[in-house]
Amino acid sequence: MKHILKISIVLLLLTSCKNSENKSNNDLNSQKTSIIKQIDSLNKALIDIDKALGKNQEEEIPKIKAQKANNKTFIHYIDLQGSIDTDGNVMAIPEVMGKVIKIYKKEGDVVRKGQILMTLDNSLIKNQISELQTQYDLAKTSYERQKRLWDQKIGSEMAFLQAQTQKNSLAKKIKTLRTQLARFNVKAPINGTLDELMIKSGEMAAPQKPVARIINLRKVYAQADVSEKYLSNIKKGTQVAIFFPELQKTKQAQITSVGNYIHPNNRTFKIRIDLYNDHNELKPNQTGNIKIKDFEAKDALVLPLSLIQEDRKGNNYVFVLQTVTNKKDTYKVVKKVLQLGQSYKDEIMILSGLSADDIIALQGARGLTEGDLVKISNQADIAENTTAKTTKK
Repeated sequence: MKHILKISIVLLLLTSCKNSENKSNNDLNSQKTSIIKQIDSLNKALIDIDKALGKNQEEEIPKIKAQKANNKTFIHYIDLQGSIDTDGNVMAIPEVMGKVIKIYKKEGDVVRKGQILMTLDNSLIKNQISELQTQYDLAKTSYERQKRLWDQKIGSEMAFLQAQTQKNSLAKKIKTLRTQLARFNVKAPINGTLDELMIKSGEMAAPQKPVARIINLRKVYAQADVSEKYLSNIKKGTQVAIFFPELQKTKQAQITSVGNYIHPNNRTFKIRIDLYNDHNELKPNQTGNIKIKDFEAKDALVLPLSLIQEDRKGNNYVFVLQTVTNKKDTYKVVKKVLQLGQSYKDEIMILSGLSADDIIALQGARGLTEGDLVKISNQADIAENTTAKTTKK
């Protein structure tokens, strides 16, 4: 009967694991808890079956696994999902409408700020400048002649002033047209790499329609939304660790800025973390897992969350094992109510109700009842743990 139940447990675990491959972590944790309860229930059934089979008194006492309560450093992290962005992701946008007549750079080229990327059809402006230049040359010649006469006190002052005004007016018009002519050149807005061309030679370009993307990834930043409940824990300069799954790398950094606005829809505020990106490994919109340490307790009692049970009154407790004086290697199951502290992932800190010398019931703990007698199947591990603690002291 024992073998049948154990085979059933294995099949149940294999089936559960296979079906959970595509589930979220929360679903997996829920299924894990459900499986543990089923295992404990089966262990309890095994205990009852052994008793019913009329084993001798020594064999009637079930064996379970146990461990000593351990002191360790407990750290709580705030886990966030962040994304990479950069101030060096800029679009090149033409200032005027016109047909692209020449493109000087190709995708992947390094460009400097102000360097011409492409030129739009500027023939109309050039013709206007040429026409005005002819008028200006004539006006300049007329002005110089009138000036010579006026310097010799010959001719009228009005004729001299008219020639001067005409020359200056044409010069200003030419200057204005040359300024407009420069706007037919689309220039790189920043230093960087021409990442994308969005137009081809011969196509029409228009204002407010990007024609190229310039990327400079030397400096990037990670940004994330943080729940307002952590507002007092997160400050400028707080240390963070960002893990990038695609790169299998972790970068250490500090929070550069903390947002002062809490979004009313999701009650979050933004944080920014500047990062150096010398090898251009990080790309805009790439995601990273941000860990921010907000709590640490040294020499704390820590237990797996799976061991914590709750009674009908809402009390959290675990079963500990106390030695029975008149029976060798036999322990009595005792319920201890706990006061719990913070938890992180699969561990929780115990504030009170437990001491470092207590032996915690592990396998089959949920199938036990206070007052049961048990033996420890991994007694050697308990003894080794006790020896290690004594040596450490």
